[in-house]
Amino acid sequence: MAELQSERLHSIGTASIPRLILLFSIPAIISMSVEALYNVVDRYFVGIGVGYLGIAGITLCFPIMIFIMAMSMMVGIGGNTLFAIRLGQKKYSQAALILNNSFVLLVLIAIFVFVFGQIFMEPLLRSFGASNETLPYATEYMRIILFGAVFSTVTPGMNNFIRSMGHPKTAMFRTLIGAGCNVFFDWLFIMKLGWGIAGAAWATVLSQFIASLFVMSFFLQKETPIKISLRYMRLKMPYVRRIFIMGLPPSIMQLCNSLMNVILNKSLFFYGNQSTYGGDMAISAFGIVNGIALMMLMPAMGFVQGVQPIIGYNYGAKNFDRVRKTLKYALSYSVAFMCGAWCIIQFQSEWLVGFFARDNVLLTTLASKSIRMFLLALPMIAIAMICGNFFQGTGKPGRSLLLNMSRQVLILIPLLLIIPRFVGLKGVFMAAPIADTAAAILSVFLLTLELRHMRTMEVAQKIK
Repeated sequence: MAELQSERLHSIGTASIPRLILLFSIPAIISMSVEALYNVVDRYFVGIGVGYLGIAGITLCFPIMIFIMAMSMMVGIGGNTLFAIRLGQKKYSQAALILNNSFVLLVLIAIFVFVFGQIFMEPLLRSFGASNETLPYATEYMRIILFGAVFSTVTPGMNNFIRSMGHPKTAMFRTLIGAGCNVFFDWLFIMKLGWGIAGAAWATVLSQFIASLFVMSFFLQKETPIKISLRYMRLKMPYVRRIFIMGLPPSIMQLCNSLMNVILNKSLFFYGNQSTYGGDMAISAFGIVNGIALMMLMPAMGFVQGVQPIIGYNYGAKNFDRVRKTLKYALSYSVAFMCGAWCIIQFQSEWLVGFFARDNVLLTTLASKSIRMFLLALPMIAIAMICGNFFQGTGKPGRSLLLNMSRQVLILIPLLLIIPRFVGLKGVFMAAPIADTAAAILSVFLLTLELRHMRTMEVAQKIK
């Protein structure tokens, strides 16, 4: 596989770091922003064509959809991290095994999710806080979404490998195709054909199917350096185990996010019923808040994904100075972006919420107040994300896992259970900025320790 030593791949270890970050991150940012559209566009059209109960129904399905995302991330990011390190070490046969094993695992996970979700659909949604009014919407939407589980795992999971092979624009293009189709099908199925919430679900499934065709076509092309091949698909347990270990931190983050959303929905329903808004209205408001939050956070997540191959490759090649420089630029860029997003949230919340709430004054009032509180510490999220990605990219899944667990499980969930007892519905949204700030402080502390250790490794390398 001598052809793999192309100028494109070699440049990850030699080219200007700011230029590399832009080259890899801009397509990834666009891709992740577009990924957010899958949920945001659904909420927008459902808000117009169905109403706030439809938005609440989709919101109740979100923990299951996050679970699917978590499984995809475990294999996609875990396999891609190992893949990038092996590329940096020029171990191309192992990289091929990792890619193909990852593909098989993504398909197997999708089959499991489909079967489990169809069997336990209604009790799951009831446990998430579904009422008699919102359950029919949530059930109809989720049963259709599960039919496309294989596309929603394979497409984002395999797109990570396209970026690591030096084709971030190709990965972005394939994501854009799916998002564009989703917008069109949402408009067609909901606004023109009147399919309601089922139309939103079919639009998502069909668009993900089309995107998956384009993603998988990349790995079958003649010029692709590492391809999908039957001879590499047989699962090798040492690689499978390592993929899961490397992918566990980001997937744990998403699983905790799923659990957090369950507690959020139940708290919103309980404390919402004690307020003037009502439980279903409170869940609908959070659906809007969460959709807008995704639009703000997904670009930052795209930036993190774009930086990860650079960190992983250079760490594998023991170019520690380039790792530090990449980290420095990543922190500066991401925090600056989040500060800009924070200003938009704090000063234009009513305008943002208005796209989803339309003429519902009560919903607009609740959602606009809630989003300002929920994202009050937005820049802190960027710090925690970059630090967690650094540990992930340098093969330190334990510390990455600790950071992800601390924010969601050790800090946020207890706050969600305690604060609303004293201040009611408002407390549900107050918990997030406190948790974000605490997680950022812990992230900086662990990062400082790791950078000192890296300098020790660098000194030892020079002595040898």
